Formats: sequence, structure tokens, C-alpha cells
Amino acid sequence: MKIDLHTHTHRSGDSTTTYEEYIEAFQSSNLDKVAVTDHLTIEGALNLRERLGDTIIIGQEFRVKEGELIGLFIEKKIPPGLDARTASKMIRDQGGLVYVPHPGDQGRTSLTYETLFMLANEKMIDIIEIGNSRWSPNGFNQKAQSIATKTSVSTGAGSDSHVETAIGSSYCDLGDAPWNDSSQFLLALSGASLTIDWFDPPRKWKSRIVPSSH
Repeated sequence: MKIDLHTHTHRSGDSTTTYEEYIEAFQSSNLDKVAVTDHLTIEGALNLRERLGDTIIIGQEFRVKEGELIGLFIEKKIPPGLDARTASKMIRDQGGLVYVPHPGDQGRTSLTYETLFMLANEKMIDIIEIGNSRWSPNGFNQKAQSIATKTSVSTGAGSDSHVETAIGSSYCDLGDAPWNDSSQFLLALSGASLTIDWFDPPRKWKSRIVPSSH
């Protein structure tokens, strides 16, 4: 069971991947499931779930006061601008999981390592991203791995794809571990192996791109 936990469609505004391109890339990949985690919206994820069924995990990436978070296995949009603890509660109230993308990345509005450790130690986080295909040089974040180990938080990986060819470049392999909901998924993730490859090709802008606020 191979899953990319961090991908984007054109609904993110800074991604060029249309729905048709996303579907073709996903179906051509070695992935079994994929989380669609557009900025500020779940519209792209809902659209793709209508077409691809339960191979799609509904997610959303959004900004909190401390940085950025992703909600996985959600059904309702999370508003931006909350503090991390409030956002975490809103995600979990939906039965979702709190995923921290690209922590410590100073080139993006990421959680600092200090904040990551504090929230993880308070059990406000479910998954820490230690693999992201847009991190260089190799996509692996050793500091995030260390914090996850110290606070007993699960780790994950995703392509953070903003073009369709990047989908599946980093992913989690859960093997044959069974799961039917978010809590079982989190348990299965604890035994997963991660494939992490740096792959961040340039984006060719298209007229079909729409802002994520639409």
C-alpha cells in the first residue's frame, strides 16, 4: 500500500496540475492511494474523489499563526489564521489527522523546529513530514526525524507535487497493514517504510490556473 501524503492540484493556485493531468499521473504511478492537500481548499480533493473513489484521501494545507499544517482525512475546510492548537482540535474533531509539512524550511512558512517539538510534545501532532521531494539536496529532514523520535510521533513522506510528473516521487509504503479509517491508518503508518527522492521540476504556467481562494 503505497501512499503519497502531500500533493497539489491547480486549485492550490501555485500548482499547474489540472484534474485530468493529476488523474493520468496518479494512474500511471506505483501509488495505491494519494492525499490531495491543496492550499486553503478541499474542492480539488472532493472533485478527484468523485472520479477516483477511495483512492483519494481528502486533505488541506493551510497557514496557522505558527507556520503551516495539513489536515488529512477531513471533510470540512479548515480556515486559515488560527493558532496551531485550535486548528489541531478542528482537524481531530472531524476524525482527521494533523500532519506537519516541511518543518524548519525557512524558504516557506513552515513550523520552526522549536514549535514542532513543543506541539509534538503536547500531543497536538499526529504525523511529522520527514520526506518531501521539494527539499534539497535529498528530500530527507534529519532534524524532523530526531524530533519525531524524541516525541514518539509518526513520520510520513510526500512529493509536495506542484506539477503532475512529481506525484509519487516520495511516498509511504504501509505494506499489507490493514486499515479502514484514520486511526487505523496512523497505526499502520508506524510500521511503514518511506521512499524519499528530491524531484522539483519547474512549473509551466497555464491559463487554467485558478487562485486557491476560489
